Amino acid sequence: MNICIVGAGATGLVAANELIKKGHKVSVFEAEEQHGGLVKTIDVGDEKLEVFYHHIFTNDVEIVKLIEELNLTSELMWLEPKNSIYINRKLYPFTSPIDLLLFKELSFIDRIRMGLLVFKAKFLKDWSQLENMSSKDWIIKNAGKNVYEKVWGPLLSSKFDYDADKISGTWLWNKFKLRGSTRGKNLSKELLGYMKGSFGVIYDKLAERIINAGGEIHYSSPVDRIEPQEDKTLNVHSNGKTFNFDRVIVTTSPEILSKMNVPFPKEYSEKLSKVKYKANICMVLELSEKLSDYYWTTIAENDFPFVLLIEHTNLVTENEYKSHIIYLSRYLDKKNKFYSLSDEEIQKEFIKYLKIMFPDWNESKIKWVHISRTEYAQPVVVQQYSKILPEINTPVENLYLASMAQIYPEDRGQNYSVRLGKQVADMIN
Repeated sequence: MNICIVGAGATGLVAANELIKKGHKVSVFEAEEQHGGLVKTIDVGDEKLEVFYHHIFTNDVEIVKLIEELNLTSELMWLEPKNSIYINRKLYPFTSPIDLLLFKELSFIDRIRMGLLVFKAKFLKDWSQLENMSSKDWIIKNAGKNVYEKVWGPLLSSKFDYDADKISGTWLWNKFKLRGSTRGKNLSKELLGYMKGSFGVIYDKLAERIINAGGEIHYSSPVDRIEPQEDKTLNVHSNGKTFNFDRVIVTTSPEILSKMNVPFPKEYSEKLSKVKYKANICMVLELSEKLSDYYWTTIAENDFPFVLLIEHTNLVTENEYKSHIIYLSRYLDKKNKFYSLSDEEIQKEFIKYLKIMFPDWNESKIKWVHISRTEYAQPVVVQQYSKILPEINTPVENLYLASMAQIYPEDRGQNYSVRLGKQVADMIN
């Protein structure tokens, strides 16, 4: 069959690779100038770097299998991070259960309750019971109001902006479960995976395989219309041209699909419109020296303009960046006025608060700044989210939707994007 895939991110490229292995002809249409989606890269020094931070976990079996299939296992590194939390204008170690026990911002009882909540999440199998409860209510019920207001409230607000109080307990449960399962039997030790030369090497290899097998990747080619034909084929319109396919897989957000002028029934169109995303602003700083000894710092401060500080080169110590790499990340509603600020204004605001965190640091240490934005960074997992999810099989015959929003109950991540790409490819017949 002749198959079209809209989107050359992880899901799209994996699906294309799987379908080509089955003997199908595949054409990928990508709106941007390069593949990779949220894993797109830039050159830093003599090495590639993702514009949005990435790592994988030890239980991310699908992407590890893909790495093995692409003969890239020798490039996969397992590294031990040191994490921290910034709260009440102080930086605390936050890597191990011992760090939690010594965390002075909470009372001893609150520390125990918070630890038990995370521990219990690992063994909770029936996540559906949390769909009717908000993350806020689940935390307060199990760990107390103080734990919510000091730690998780600011984090949820900085992650989901105006929708923080609506987030399902299922979303937070999955976060606890995922991080807990990366430790295995050794509770004090966590391992994170990263690829030498960036995760971009995976998607470069996939793109190369697709093209070498006779597939096509059309860059700078947004799809603006998909029309079903009487013979059950689909016409795809891009850049003023029309292409005909037997099957079409759309791997963009549901909102983007809703704008493609597809004749969906009202009920399905309403599902597409109900799935919301948070945007993201991510600033990469190339510095002449490091800020701290930590890799991942969670910012639990309501007034800060960023929620995460990731000191990438404290995890990936062997590299060719020729700089110390820092990510500062902010999630927000795309209607938030902060999202419409210029890059210069965002840089000024981020650096202002970086100086609050590190009073002895100054801008003379900055070698280069990169700012990236995306409107579709984080699906908003509200209560009863499973009931608003659009199906992969759309009501239009031979048209499929495979988006990050449908990974539920797991949260976004490369591993689940790879799994979804394989899943939708297996549905094609």
